[in-house]
Amino acid sequence: MLMMQEISVRLFEGAYSLQSRNEKRLLFFALLAVGVHLGLLIYLAVSKHFTPALVFVFLLNLLVPAYFFFRIWLDSKPKYRRHLTLHEEGVRYRSRFLEKESEFDWDEVDTVHIRLFKVIFVLKNEEVHEISLERIQNDTVLWQVKEQISEMVQRKEIVLQ
Repeated sequence: MLMMQEISVRLFEGAYSLQSRNEKRLLFFALLAVGVHLGLLIYLAVSKHFTPALVFVFLLNLLVPAYFFFRIWLDSKPKYRRHLTLHEEGVRYRSRFLEKESEFDWDEVDTVHIRLFKVIFVLKNEEVHEISLERIQNDTVLWQVKEQISEMVQRKEIVLQ
């Protein structure tokens, strides 16, 4: 009897490529925005030319960079990472941060659809689990992941489309 090895695919950008130029620019501008906002806030506080409404507007404008930094923090925490894991008993995945991890057995799977940037598991109870692979920016790695998924599905004798 052939034992099946566990396959785990990390679904976050850092696993597959260096940060893209756009992400580096976005990080630079987020840091610049935070610096400018904090500098202006300190200037207004020291010069005593501020009103509570102006301070509120400055703090409100910091929400966008704060969200960006929160996303970076989540990417660095392994227990929150997005992943797709295929093992002997079934499939386990987390496609979004802070989302509950989903799991189902191979016996429940009716068909598997492998698309360009996603894998769709259709269960026998017509429940659909769609897992995005768009974060994988390297074509070779994307091809390897799809190949591993299709091999695993064929071993389990599930319809692959």
